[in-house]
Amino acid sequence: MLGSRFQRTRSMDDLNHAVKVVDMAVKSTPEDHPERAGWLNDLGIWLGARFEQTRSMDDLNRAIEVAGIAVNSTPEDHPDRADWLSNLGTWLSMRFAQIRSMDDLNRAIEVVGIAMKSTPEDHPDRSRRLSNLGTWLSTRFEWTRSMDDLNSAVKVTDMAVNMTSENHPDRARQLSNLGILLNTRSERTGSIDDLNRAVKVAGMAVDSTPEDDLDRASLLNNLGNRLGRRFERLGSMDDLDRAVEVVDMAVNSTPEDHPDRAHRLSNLGNRLGRRFERTGLMDDLNHAVEFVDMAVKSTPEDHPNRAGWLNDLGTWLGTRFERTGSIENLNHAVEVAGIAVNSTPEDHPDRARRLENLGTWLGRRFERTGSIDDLNRAVEVTNMAVNATPEDHLRPSRFAEQPWYLAWYAIQAHGFSGRP
Repeated sequence: MLGSRFQRTRSMDDLNHAVKVVDMAVKSTPEDHPERAGWLNDLGIWLGARFEQTRSMDDLNRAIEVAGIAVNSTPEDHPDRADWLSNLGTWLSMRFAQIRSMDDLNRAIEVVGIAMKSTPEDHPDRSRRLSNLGTWLSTRFEWTRSMDDLNSAVKVTDMAVNMTSENHPDRARQLSNLGILLNTRSERTGSIDDLNRAVKVAGMAVDSTPEDDLDRASLLNNLGNRLGRRFERLGSMDDLDRAVEVVDMAVNSTPEDHPDRAHRLSNLGNRLGRRFERTGLMDDLNHAVEFVDMAVKSTPEDHPNRAGWLNDLGTWLGTRFERTGSIENLNHAVEVAGIAVNSTPEDHPDRARRLENLGTWLGRRFERTGSIDDLNRAVEVTNMAVNATPEDHLRPSRFAEQPWYLAWYAIQAHGFSGRP
């Protein structure tokens, strides 16, 4: 009763009291009592609920402990054992999210797999358990890069979707997860079939979500990512146009103070920039600069994505300079590209590309102004980019043919020290 009241009122007094009285019931019950396993499971549920409110690891650790005892003291043919295994898997996955112990993740996958074997095909919780299993397999793939895990995640998530009714509130989320997994597999294997299906199910997720649903913007953004990826693979302008359309819808339905708004603004800006590269339409380029700039300005300086967005902003500002000749755009491109480099750790995989971009805009500014300082710095950061690129990767080489790079070698050869 107290636990049920907490679910309605969210009163911590009710939750604390629920933990206390169920704990008392467990402690006063003999180990061989037929009801004890059920009370242990209940105690795990309320401890887990309290962890979600307070983030107390003591509560989460004890939830796992008592849920494990509940499972171990329950016969394999008991009708509730699958439920209790599923609960144990949930608490283990939560602890993995906190402390990143692969033992917890492996055990979560193991116990929910056991739960699935004893869950009838027509059981109302079967789809949810399949979805959870797919999520945890996907998480393990991210850590181990095991294609077996990724393939299994696709398989069980697909099964979850197929057994979920079209009007079920979880269906859109399951479809979105399936689309993400299919896209990930496409990136690993190059499969266009997976990519096409990823686009399809992402669209289905959007179509099955009401316009006023809080998750719709995220689903629209995911669809835009899938369409954008297919454009990069196949070059279809229809895909790019639709990607711009749906990400624009995602941005417009995202509150200004939403933590994902900057990411969606960046996506929209970069899609528009890519469309400018194909069509030459200045409105697209101007909007690309505008939206990526908004993403940067709404992002804290210590945010891990900010350097990437600054680099993107530099790219579109530099591109606009190439079209308009505006030195203000070029100066701003140099400025933001420099900030991007300075806020990127030396061991970051994108550091070489950001150094390369900074070198490009410094070199172009030398060509406009004749500043030897810009030329020297352009060569310096370009060489840094080369040195930061692994030997087995394609190293930047096009600079050797750039006018500013050739000018630097001429200056070195003839001993010039001022403006040529």
